[in-house]
Amino acid sequence: MRARGIWLLAAFLTLFFPFVISRATTASPDPSARDSFTSRAVSQRQGPVAVRVAVLTDHESQQYFGVALADEGIQAVWLSVENGSDATLHYLSVTTDSNYFTAPEVARLFHGWWPSETNTKLDALFVREAMPDAVAPHQTAAGFVLTHREGGLKFLRVGFIGASQQFDFRFVLPLDSVTYAVQKIDFSSIYPPGSIEDVDLAGLRLKLEKLPCCTVNTAGNSQGDPLNIVVIGSGGDGIFPFIMRGWRLDEPLDLHSALRSVRAFLFGTEYLSAPVSPLYVFGRIQDISLQKARDKISLRNHLRVWLAPFTVDGQHVWIGQISRDIGIKLTTQSWYLTTHRISPDVDQDRYYLLQDLIMSGEVSRFGFVRGVGLSKRANPRTNLTGDPYLTDGLRLVVFLSGTQRPLNEIELLEWERPTP
Repeated sequence: MRARGIWLLAAFLTLFFPFVISRATTASPDPSARDSFTSRAVSQRQGPVAVRVAVLTDHESQQYFGVALADEGIQAVWLSVENGSDATLHYLSVTTDSNYFTAPEVARLFHGWWPSETNTKLDALFVREAMPDAVAPHQTAAGFVLTHREGGLKFLRVGFIGASQQFDFRFVLPLDSVTYAVQKIDFSSIYPPGSIEDVDLAGLRLKLEKLPCCTVNTAGNSQGDPLNIVVIGSGGDGIFPFIMRGWRLDEPLDLHSALRSVRAFLFGTEYLSAPVSPLYVFGRIQDISLQKARDKISLRNHLRVWLAPFTVDGQHVWIGQISRDIGIKLTTQSWYLTTHRISPDVDQDRYYLLQDLIMSGEVSRFGFVRGVGLSKRANPRTNLTGDPYLTDGLRLVVFLSGTQRPLNEIELLEWERPTP
């Protein structure tokens, strides 16, 4: 028995000792790596406060900290804050990432198995390099926020509160990869120069009522899901409220993402940036897809939007379709032979989005217009894959302001009223 125990111990050490050693070994941090990311930092100023930001690449963070943050799904963001005001600024890390990693937490992830001087130095490094919680008056502070790793685009908010003041900075930073489908869209070339018509509020209502009821297939001869959402907002103002509420952009639909989708379906796991199948409006597939994953890939809320050929008071108009995925089924309508089954109550999905955006604090007004047409339980319409849907026939129109607004200041447009 004793010989057997010795043999088992030897086998254990043979299998796991290299892993133990690898956890205890880190490269030497290289402070000179700072020049590579600070030199491309993007800056913004609001009154007396200026902020510079840069997102480190996986290589830069490994070089600077001496450990592979990407292996743990961590992305380092460097901040520099110049406080020219007379009050202390308190940095709100949660605005940058609602589930950010703390410095001690990250250092502990890379500890070796046995107490050592390396572990102690790693603890000191991450604490020393962390972005301070407060920036004194007329001082500049810099440091790192340890966020969740993303590819393609990084939507960054940097929020501060001072003496009766609040500052909210927003950045959209391209990363060193093409991860999201939206990155392949050239919005400046969708419509010819000078062809975009700007309308007032009354003109917007008329335009929206005359739009097609639904999405269509590639050939344009079969109707799909109803166009039940309109979002008003330009640039980051139209995207940030979704990001703040946990919505994610989708990956391009290709063999790689299809295989990831199938694997997530088979194992019942989530896929936060799973591709959204193409539907057509204005003769093209959706310009932007957003989704809010639930427990697994077969359960999610997803939204497709198209840039309209008109604006309202200079703001972009996005025509969209929202539905709730409640399962996956086989289909011959797609080359990868599967599609999501949608919940029939698409009006409830419409209300979900309204509530979600209101909770972001950035809805300035909303209302409803005709344009979809009724679909009743006795004789429901169906989408392209045969799923029935029920609706009162109205479109939700949401105006996003780009700034925080109290709930009691949201304006309800006196247009159509949904029927209970």
